[in-house]
Amino acid sequence: MAVSVEPLVVSAAPPPTPWIVSRTYDLSFFSGSVAVPIALWAAFAHGFLTGIGVYAVFQLAFNMPHNVQTWTMSVLDHDDRKTNGRRYLLAFLVLAVFLGGTMLLSPKGVYPWVRDAIVYWGYYHLVRQHYGFQRLYERRMAVLGSKASPLESKLYARYLDLVSYAPLLIRFRDPNLMTIRAAGRSIHIWHPLLPEFAWKAVALVYGASIFAAVVHHVVAAARGRTYLLPRATLLASVTLAFGLAGLVIDDIIVAIAIVTSFHNIQYLGLVLFHNRTRAQISNREALPLGRNLPLDWLRAGRVLPYALMTFVYGLVVFVPRIGLRDVLFAELPITLVVTFHYYVDARIWKFNHYPNLSRYLRLRA
Repeated sequence: MAVSVEPLVVSAAPPPTPWIVSRTYDLSFFSGSVAVPIALWAAFAHGFLTGIGVYAVFQLAFNMPHNVQTWTMSVLDHDDRKTNGRRYLLAFLVLAVFLGGTMLLSPKGVYPWVRDAIVYWGYYHLVRQHYGFQRLYERRMAVLGSKASPLESKLYARYLDLVSYAPLLIRFRDPNLMTIRAAGRSIHIWHPLLPEFAWKAVALVYGASIFAAVVHHVVAAARGRTYLLPRATLLASVTLAFGLAGLVIDDIIVAIAIVTSFHNIQYLGLVLFHNRTRAQISNREALPLGRNLPLDWLRAGRVLPYALMTFVYGLVVFVPRIGLRDVLFAELPITLVVTFHYYVDARIWKFNHYPNLSRYLRLRA
């Protein structure tokens, strides 16, 4: 079956809408995407999927495809590779030697600490994404005359911190809630053990902050403030996804899959929007082909090879981990590409490094 993309109209100026793309698109990818993790959790809770099953679906359907999207903006792009190729190669080699070396030389000493550090780095990586969406929505609000004050913007950035990190801190009350159990193995993720008064204090601040955010939106809307809904849906979906993963789901591997798949779908939606816009601009300006193969596919409306590339990549990277579950070194491919993704992704969304980023996100003409 042939699959194609409808041409994305790129206006001469940022569109007058409070949504990043459109109401339907944003609610599907950036907020309503929380429905997918909820469905995975429901399948696990009712016995349709095991914890390992949830993890495999998450990796192949969401995490590996989202991984590939980073490469479409960096290592698969001729211009970025020309500018940053040596930096990428050095980072990749350093990570490969470090991760592979600790796996081989100190599998029970150093590597478990490295693995735990990567878990927490990944969690930080998830949380950082929310700020980008918050700023994009607030940029739209400002254009439409409903600008968030610097104080309001900072408070909601801290709100996103709180609703993301507080559920994790509350899990720290019980070591069992931070222990991965799969394929007959138990892997404990190191964490400080929070005493009862500490995690209850965190829970109190967490609940009070959610209440305050709801009251603020109700009062602001009652006073005639407009265009709050898009950012509010982001805040609500982040609160729901991280609350579900941290406070409701006991199995840590399922919790990780749930919260990360939410992040993955948001990312997939944003990069697809970025790449489609870039493809349309490239066609409009008659830029040469052959400098970014995935982008060339989008320029031609060919989504099928684009999608197949992400699926095959996921199989190549993830299958060794499934097929050789008892071999520690089989973790290297997926651990390496994930950590390399964290490094590259931290660079490619910086407007000062990538001046055209604002064009491709339709923030300017």
